[in-house]
Amino acid sequence: MKWHIAHGIAPTNRVLSWTHNFINQYDTSKLESIRISPGSNRYEGVYGHCHYPTKKRPTYRISCQVPGPFPCDISTRKRPLYADPNGLFPRAPRGCRRGALIVDPKSGKKWYRVHGKTRVKTLDSGIAWILDHESFHFLRKTRQTPGRNTEIEADAFADQCLPNFLKGGPPPQQSFVKRLTRQLRLSWVGTLKGSQ
Repeated sequence: MKWHIAHGIAPTNRVLSWTHNFINQYDTSKLESIRISPGSNRYEGVYGHCHYPTKKRPTYRISCQVPGPFPCDISTRKRPLYADPNGLFPRAPRGCRRGALIVDPKSGKKWYRVHGKTRVKTLDSGIAWILDHESFHFLRKTRQTPGRNTEIEADAFADQCLPNFLKGGPPPQQSFVKRLTRQLRLSWVGTLKGSQ
C-alpha cells in the first residue's frame, strides 16, 4: 500500500503515525493507496472517498481531501427520525437539525434525515477524522469489521475515534473497532424497531 501526501499539505508526524498504526492492524493487501490532498477550493472542511475495486482496477483506494480552513465544522449524518405509531416525529437530538422528509413510496413510511456537526480545529484532526471515516468504508466492505456500510455509521465511527486522537491516545485497536461497530449496529436496529 502506498501513501501519497500532496505538496502543500503538512500533517505532523503524530497524525501520520496514528493513522499508519490504525490502518496497518488490518489486512491491507487489497488497499492500493491512501492519498491526502488539499482537494477543491469549492469545498470547505474535509471530504473523501473510498474507491471500490472495478474490473479495470481491482483494488481499493482511499482518498482524503482537507481543504480547510481550520478550525471548521464537518456536516455529519445522524440516525433518521421515524414517526411513532400516532404519526408524530420526535425532536432532533441536541445540536442536530432535521433535514428532508423522506417517504418510501412502497410502504408509505416517513422519516426525517438528521444532520449534526463535528468541530475539527486543526489540519491533523481533520485528517484523523476523514481517514477514520473512509477507513470504515474499506473495513466494512472487506468484512474486517461488522456494521452497515453507510455514511451515517462511517460518520459515527469517525466521531467516536476522534476524541482519542485529540487526547493523544493510541489509534483504536481492532477490539475497540469491533465493539464500537457492533454498538452502532445495535443502535441502528433499535432505531428501526422503534419506528415499526
